[in-house]
Amino acid sequence: MRYKHLILVVGIFFAIQSLHAQQTESPENENSGSSELQFQSNDEDSTEKEAAEEEADSARTDEAALNEDPEAQRRARIEEQPELRHDWPEIDFYGSVRLHAINDFNDENASKDLAFGDGASRVGVRGNWHMSKNWSAIGRAELGFDILENFTEKGAVDNNKGGLSKRLLYAGVDSDRFAATYGKNWSSYYKIAGMADRFSIFGGGATGVYNALTDGGSTGTGRADDVIQVRLYTSSLKVIKIKPFNINMQYQQGQPIPAVQNRNYGQTWGASAWLESQNDFGIGLAYHRANIANLDDPLIEAAGISGDATALAMSFRSYGERWYAALVVARHENIETTDKLKYIEGYGVELYSQWEFKDRWWLVVGYNYLDPDNDDDDGGKYLVSYGVLGMRYTLDSFNRMLYAEYRIDRGTLTSGLERKNEFTIGIRWDFGY
Repeated sequence: MRYKHLILVVGIFFAIQSLHAQQTESPENENSGSSELQFQSNDEDSTEKEAAEEEADSARTDEAALNEDPEAQRRARIEEQPELRHDWPEIDFYGSVRLHAINDFNDENASKDLAFGDGASRVGVRGNWHMSKNWSAIGRAELGFDILENFTEKGAVDNNKGGLSKRLLYAGVDSDRFAATYGKNWSSYYKIAGMADRFSIFGGGATGVYNALTDGGSTGTGRADDVIQVRLYTSSLKVIKIKPFNINMQYQQGQPIPAVQNRNYGQTWGASAWLESQNDFGIGLAYHRANIANLDDPLIEAAGISGDATALAMSFRSYGERWYAALVVARHENIETTDKLKYIEGYGVELYSQWEFKDRWWLVVGYNYLDPDNDDDDGGKYLVSYGVLGMRYTLDSFNRMLYAEYRIDRGTLTSGLERKNEFTIGIRWDFGY
């Protein structure tokens, strides 16, 4: 890996965090010696505290709106309004229409004609049936649908069949401290690696979430297929100003290996943990492993697989009412593939940041980088290296917005051919959230 890229991205992230800390630092109260002024100061402190809590709730809701996992959005709303846990409707319909126009570029990176397409629109239903005061039976079904002819979804290039694709389908039990589900669901790995997956169209190309041109379903790093999941939430660290500590675990068995015909993984498991302070700075760690039994199989060898599929990711995230920044660093082996569908080993980095510089107007900046190991012959000259510059205008938080994104690509295909830039403009219109 070219470590200068990692150092640069890490430096940018912590520079953003440091700048935010300086802007929100409260000046010390001056000692006037007057009890009346002291009372007034206390009242002002109380008012400022309430305002800060309202801003935190608003920031949490805005942040959750960009999370691809609808269950994470629901939990963020419950954290803001705890009474919703008992008032949530038994049947809840929701959806999101996402349309855009993409302008590809030619070999000289000159713009070509616009192509209109669908940016992973989806519709879903969630069931929530109270079994007792603290326990509920839950279920969710979510389909991706194609309004226009061209369908654009991160990773999955062949998942949209007949205009519909299965995004989520699971059932289980849920409480404020525990959840267990079975079906197709966002993975424990995504809970950490997805912190920087906030772009409208681009991104998600370096940490192994949407691997091998799939949605990460069979490998279990994205929307995992036929997965058993357990999620735990504990408030035991509240005394040191830590929000509920989140632990996620999952298990799969016998899923097909992407891009290797008629060959399956053995046991697949993953685990992740997320720790977040009261001032909204969080750190997370995730590990995922899919066993591959017969490494001498000619088809497995031909795909470039040299061992079990493993991924290790660490993420850092911080946000406020008018800004968000997240950094994910990952090491994965036999997870990601090149454009020739040859498996590689390497380090990946994803950076995402946004800033509301004017009411409703957001500037978006990010970066994706994945460089195969130098001794990985299957990688050839393959390189993922692109920046994203974007703008958003929010009509109702991020659930309803207009956006534009420009991908400045410096990556190369296995052959060494340079990747092309892309520009997209679009609209996102959610309902039922």
